[in-house]
Amino acid sequence: MDKTDLAILSRKYLDGTATAAERARLLAWYNAYDEQELTVYPQADAGETEAILEARLQHRILAATAPAPMRAVKGRRVAWVAAAAAIVLLISVGGTWYLRQPATRVASVVTTPYVPITAGTDKATLTLADGRVVALDSLHRGQQWQQGQSQITQAVNGKIVYAATLANNETVEYNTLKTPRGGQYNVVLADGTEVWLNAASSITYPAAFIGKERRVTITGEAYFEVAASASQPFIVETNGTEVLVLGTHFNINAYDDEQSINTTLTEGAVLVKNATIAQLLSPGQQARVAKGSGDIELERKADVNNVLAWKNGYFSFDNADIPAVMRQLARWYNIDVMYEGKLPEFTFTGEIGRSLTEEQLLNVLTKAGIHFKADGHRLIITQ
Repeated sequence: MDKTDLAILSRKYLDGTATAAERARLLAWYNAYDEQELTVYPQADAGETEAILEARLQHRILAATAPAPMRAVKGRRVAWVAAAAAIVLLISVGGTWYLRQPATRVASVVTTPYVPITAGTDKATLTLADGRVVALDSLHRGQQWQQGQSQITQAVNGKIVYAATLANNETVEYNTLKTPRGGQYNVVLADGTEVWLNAASSITYPAAFIGKERRVTITGEAYFEVAASASQPFIVETNGTEVLVLGTHFNINAYDDEQSINTTLTEGAVLVKNATIAQLLSPGQQARVAKGSGDIELERKADVNNVLAWKNGYFSFDNADIPAVMRQLARWYNIDVMYEGKLPEFTFTGEIGRSLTEEQLLNVLTKAGIHFKADGHRLIITQ
């Protein structure tokens, strides 16, 4: 559908004069549309599905007929742009849904010297068995060095790749890969297992896997694609919880400031266990171990796309409250968040890219109805 047809149909749709056939054409266009705009949907009641779909359709009409965007930042699933005309918000006020065009941004208080808020990048440190610490983002691509039983290479695509070189009777030496806030990294272990680390996370692992098992320890969040080995099971340990696998793909979120350790399976099978109980997962399921609890809660139909959003280059929120949203943003943008007064109780459903500029990020917060004061890398969330 070209812009002329879309403009005619959208005008009819928005003023309520579109026929059933015309609405069907718009629906078909909606289902095929490749979203190209920032979207934020504060959601107070999951039962308002029809209203949300109505808003998304109007949102896409406005986005597709808006002037050309100022700047586009490509992501894996969607492309996000900064054009204010392409942003529509769904706000709940007294149980009624309203569509609202962009509001004026809340005034910011900025200190001097000013250091802009920037999105995270591929950066991490590697601590070797002898205590040396290597800043990986400062290495030349293709650089190699020996560590115990393995040769380590900084690949041309930026990931760290291990290759075992010595016999299995050598002494085990452990390395630790750690990302800061505002960092992420990718490592291929000596057995071929590939691991993606989210911001403020770490993984400790042997330079080469020796013995009857492959055991690693993580903090924060990591996604695993484990190389299959029936004779050498792979075990991930975090905060008293173990995930046992033979060869599979799964995500673990074990941040200290989250309420539970969540293991989400995308392929294969894993066994999640603690000191008292174990739970076998099938693809699409999630095991939640509440902090300080011996119970394992099973979510049979987890939102895998939501869980893996960080790895695929965007944030995805599903009925997330303000603190939950801000915890993710704080890790990736390396910002400190403080709260003043009572927070609004509405929640958020929607997606935004992980490559937003500071201006785009603060505009998104403002348009989502979050009041704040910005002071350098500190955001003070107010009533």
